[in-house]
Amino acid sequence: MNNTKGLRSAEGTALGDQMVCQYVHMIDSAGFWYGDDPMSYTIPVLSAEISVIFIISGLTHLLMRPLRLPKIIVQIIAGIIMGPSVLGQSREYSEALFPPGGRLVFSTLVEFGFMFHLFILGLQINPSLIKSIGRKALIIGLVGTMIPLAFGGTAYKILQRTNPSIGPLCLVVINSMSSFIGVTSLLNNLNILNTEIGQFASSISLVSDTCCWLLAFVTRNVDRALKYSPHKPLLVLVLVPGYYCILFFLLRPLVIWIFCSTPVKAPIKENRFTAILCIVMGNGVLAEYVGEHAWLGAFVLGFSLPNGPTLGASLIKRLDILCTESLLQLYCTARGLSTFFSSMAKMSTAKMEIVIFAGYIGKFTGTILPSIYYKMPFRESLTLTLIMCCKGVLELTIYSTWETSQIITRQTYTLLIINMIVITGLASIFIRHLYDTSATYMGDTRRTISDSDQNFGLRTLVCIHSEENVSSLTNLLEVSNPTKESPIFVYVLELVEITRKAASILVKHDRQHISLVSNLYCSGYIGNAFDHYESYSEGRVMIQNFKAIAPCASMHDDICTLAVDQKTSIIIVPYHKTWAIDGTAKANTPFIRTINKNLLKKAPCSIGVLVDRGQIGGNPSVLNGNSPYRIALLFLGGADDREALVYSIRMAGHPNVSLSVVQFIAWGYKTNSYQENLDKEMLNELWASIVGKRRIYYKKETVRHGLDTRHVIHKMADNFDLVIVGKYHEPDSPVTLGIREWSESPELGVLGDMLASSVFLFSVLVVQKQPRR
Repeated sequence: MNNTKGLRSAEGTALGDQMVCQYVHMIDSAGFWYGDDPMSYTIPVLSAEISVIFIISGLTHLLMRPLRLPKIIVQIIAGIIMGPSVLGQSREYSEALFPPGGRLVFSTLVEFGFMFHLFILGLQINPSLIKSIGRKALIIGLVGTMIPLAFGGTAYKILQRTNPSIGPLCLVVINSMSSFIGVTSLLNNLNILNTEIGQFASSISLVSDTCCWLLAFVTRNVDRALKYSPHKPLLVLVLVPGYYCILFFLLRPLVIWIFCSTPVKAPIKENRFTAILCIVMGNGVLAEYVGEHAWLGAFVLGFSLPNGPTLGASLIKRLDILCTESLLQLYCTARGLSTFFSSMAKMSTAKMEIVIFAGYIGKFTGTILPSIYYKMPFRESLTLTLIMCCKGVLELTIYSTWETSQIITRQTYTLLIINMIVITGLASIFIRHLYDTSATYMGDTRRTISDSDQNFGLRTLVCIHSEENVSSLTNLLEVSNPTKESPIFVYVLELVEITRKAASILVKHDRQHISLVSNLYCSGYIGNAFDHYESYSEGRVMIQNFKAIAPCASMHDDICTLAVDQKTSIIIVPYHKTWAIDGTAKANTPFIRTINKNLLKKAPCSIGVLVDRGQIGGNPSVLNGNSPYRIALLFLGGADDREALVYSIRMAGHPNVSLSVVQFIAWGYKTNSYQENLDKEMLNELWASIVGKRRIYYKKETVRHGLDTRHVIHKMADNFDLVIVGKYHEPDSPVTLGIREWSESPELGVLGDMLASSVFLFSVLVVQKQPRR
């Protein structure tokens, strides 16, 4: 077998399985210059397979984008297109791109990537979710698992009488399961992971997953006892718990010890990262030894490790792009390659479909009935039911494992994949139309500063993502003039972005949650700083600290939900750019801009975006003593400017604050009479506020176009520390003509964008009053 110039490989059948014999050193080709066929070697074939899969998957995603299907469904469809049902019907294509000798290498690569993907998923899951499972979620999860078991089992037993070889009973169990991994991945894809129904669905799926896993574990070992020896299952019952003891009490502390040797906020070193990877792979070897799958052991290890922005975030950052974005795509597409539609033309297919469909009917019934019993709205009950009927990557893995182990036939495997594509694909489409994430907080009544009773205090939600924002936000709160007669109730929400978080978190920082918060690596400085400010205020400010850990795309849901629960009148968020002392700006937290845009569209109350330039402007802090703090309100007219005026008048009550209201009037331009009357009423209130107060000034400026407006602002720029402006103004007003053509941050409005992007040294607060619906 030393001659490689002749036969490259040989195929045959042994004991019913296809066997391939080829040279072990056929990895790299010498090139066609030396008479070699590159597609007879492992590396060129593997490279071609990966390239073609990425190309066809990308084209499939592009074509199916209007349907907005989950990624896993699109990737499976791409695999079906490449498989024997479509392109694979060409023998030349199959032999060139997917030769039998190359399948082992490709399968090993994608299985290896899948193991690390599940390790990442385990890292992203919050273990405290188990403690938060309520009685309602427990009952719905149990009923939603038992009824499909009963439906599917009954159909299986009836059809088994006419066809004893219909298939294994284990299909009924897997069809009754709603896997936690699959459900949370779907919720993340739909951007409803951290909504109320998303968190509820996560809890229910965890109950269902646990029940089915325990049932499968017991059933599998009882079956072994009946077929072989009653002593082997007993041995398994000892070895498996022993393995998990090693995982929790040896491997887990070892990984944490390795990571803890890394300084806080410093990147993990290469040797420590390599050591952790070795532990993950060694854990996979142990899992396979005791009869568990390597990917299951990796998932449990990741689940046992501390999550949040420390260990989990560091490992996810290193592994996510390769394992989740690349190898997982290859894995899902490879599962589609195994489907074979021509195998469906058999009578037994219809009988197996009845069993599978009975399980789906049972899942639908078992979820929607208890949901209605607990008086959930029908729309939400239906949404929850459709979520529970969806299948994900875990079910796909089990199907593939059974097909490889010949527990199920290729025909049954293809039927399961088709059902998964149809049910999960249609369900995801219906869920998007049924469940509006903003419906719970976008009611007809929206809270504003104008409508709030100042005698009972101002309720404010402050969003913070960095320690750099603490001083500017506490200064703004103090400038807002908290008094004992009209205090400010502040809800501080620390935002932590976790990519593809498998279970989002919104938690209150108090003594009851201190252990949980410590596990989430709570930023102690932020909480301590606001607590110190609360003590300093001596009852004028009451602060509650919260923390939200969620994907960026849906984090605004947590903010809006908290605003509704606490009945806040305004949400204060920081601008996504920061300024260095030398005046240079950088978008060091781009995810904040996405959150701000979503909030400005969907917030249930007024919004204030704070552009802080304290570092470069040397703006004084009201907290530092008796330093005067100068505020200007630029009034162009409109609902947002009126809301900003009300807020400014409140600020003017502070003994160290002086307020200048500058009204811009367009020369020769007639505004809407209704809006003009509202503006006059508001300005009359301002005049009433000015009487007897020397710290409030009012000035009119007549301008012809936006250049005049800019010139006026430039002249008074050095006289103020903070400028407040509304976001929206009359769109056709000459006041902004000429400056609205250039927009770097349109979410701030025309004037706010100009003030934020120019070289002004003062800070800016852009206010938006949410319109009533």
